[in-house]
Amino acid sequence: MKLPGRSRLSLPLVLAAATGCAYVDVPPGHVAVLWTLDGMSDKVYGPGEFTQPSVYDKATIFDARSQEREERLYVLSSDGERIVLDASIRYHIVPGEAVQLDQELGTHYYSILIGPTLRSQARRVIGRYKPDEIYSKQREVIERQIRKGIETAIHGRHIVLEAVLIRDVTLPEQVQQAINEKLQKEQLMQQQQYENEIERQRAERQRIQANSEAEQTRIRARGLADAKRIAAQATADYERLIQSNLTPDVLKWQQIEAMDHLAQSPNAKVIMMGDGKATPLLEVK
Repeated sequence: MKLPGRSRLSLPLVLAAATGCAYVDVPPGHVAVLWTLDGMSDKVYGPGEFTQPSVYDKATIFDARSQEREERLYVLSSDGERIVLDASIRYHIVPGEAVQLDQELGTHYYSILIGPTLRSQARRVIGRYKPDEIYSKQREVIERQIRKGIETAIHGRHIVLEAVLIRDVTLPEQVQQAINEKLQKEQLMQQQQYENEIERQRAERQRIQANSEAEQTRIRARGLADAKRIAAQATADYERLIQSNLTPDVLKWQQIEAMDHLAQSPNAKVIMMGDGKATPLLEVK
């Protein structure tokens, strides 16, 4: 029979109340440490359920998984401009050192150590740079420097830093406008340099092509001149060869053959004959 105003208790809790003990449930990805009447226990409890020796003992549970916090950081640049950084930091505790973490910092270790260290290192690092450097090419360098400073500060404090990320940078309006104008000018200069380079390459190609055509013309002219020289030399050699073999008897024989061919022609003709001393004329009809 159930009595009004009362609720049933689970058997483990009834037993715990009867024996003066209590159960602690440690979720997955967590660890627990135990304070007893005799002081802090050296044991770190992993996920699962364990029994406290006494109802007066206190168990503290820590999340051992990777955790991320977002921070809005207000810092000053090297020239005194106010800058807002939207950053995030990722970290996790060292599970085996949860007892020391609880003794030294407790469960609020982020607000005691990590958060203040992040803000301090951000102010220190950002103070070295100008706004345009922070806004553009130096962001990754700044992230690494902030991370290195935090790692040094929390070394040996039972926490592992995984990453520091700068998600957004907000600058004063006039500074932002000046940076945008500077970036536009740089883009125009880069575009002009690109166009100049394209024009230079085009001129270079034309120069190479013109030189190639001129060289081909020179080669053709040289080849033609060599061919004419060779032909002239061949003609001269041929004439010298003929002259050296044209004896008076050969010439006379060729003259007789020519006269014979003319005599056989049906047309009227006049033949000039001679041996070099006199040239008689012979009319043949």
